[in-house]
Amino acid sequence: MNGLTENTGKVIAIIKAKRGLISSVLLIALIVIAVLAVQRTWNYSKLAKENKVLQESLSEATSKLDELAKTQEELAYSEGQVKLLKESTNALKEQVSSLNVEKEELNNKLEELLNVKETVPVITRELLDQEISSLSELVTKKYWYRNATQKDEAKEWLWGTAMPFSDIQFVALYDGYIKAGIDLQDVKFNIDQSSKTITITMPKSKILDHNIPQETINVLQVKNNLFNSVSFNDYNRFISAEKSVMAETAVGQGILEEADKEAKMVIESFLENVPGIETYTLKFN
Repeated sequence: MNGLTENTGKVIAIIKAKRGLISSVLLIALIVIAVLAVQRTWNYSKLAKENKVLQESLSEATSKLDELAKTQEELAYSEGQVKLLKESTNALKEQVSSLNVEKEELNNKLEELLNVKETVPVITRELLDQEISSLSELVTKKYWYRNATQKDEAKEWLWGTAMPFSDIQFVALYDGYIKAGIDLQDVKFNIDQSSKTITITMPKSKILDHNIPQETINVLQVKNNLFNSVSFNDYNRFISAEKSVMAETAVGQGILEEADKEAKMVIESFLENVPGIETYTLKFN
């Protein structure tokens, strides 16, 4: 126990004697520790910055890898499209080649058809007569009219004089029509094959029909007398006389000339349906 106390005292004495040295050592130790701590802090900050830069680089690299993967996918898709396009192009080339073969065959057939000489139809008078024989009469003009007239008449007596109290009178209104045209049996054809000319000789138009329907006659006034009266025969004579008058009126107004013109146009239209007529020249007499 005394030995321990003595040793402790010695240590304390040494510490007291070396207090300045110990303080310096402790100070140096503290400084070293502080420097080491600062250095460690600086290194940690540096490492943190480097780690951050590394993380950013790693993130950028990851992003680039993603972009690269996407680009590779797009490239693979584009390669597929290119492959599909090539296949489609090849198929189209085959179709074009097949179409060219068909086109060449069609051109050859067309040339063969073009090289065949077309048969020019020959028109004869017998052919035209046969074509037109189905018609016997061609009515080309129709003239409608309405007229009112007065008829005065008396019986004859001595020496051609009128018998007294025998004069009659009636006033009538009536409708009628006149048909004018040509008879196709009288149309003649003359064909010159050397000049390809068809000469058509047509008859003059004439009145083909003239009718005053009985139901259109309206007697407006009748005057009978002691020794004479209007009879059915008087009406018939009246109608016959009026037909002659109205026929002269229609002819005077040019119905026959108009019928000639229309007959020519109708025959031209009729002949246009004859095969090969376009190679001939038509002349009318």
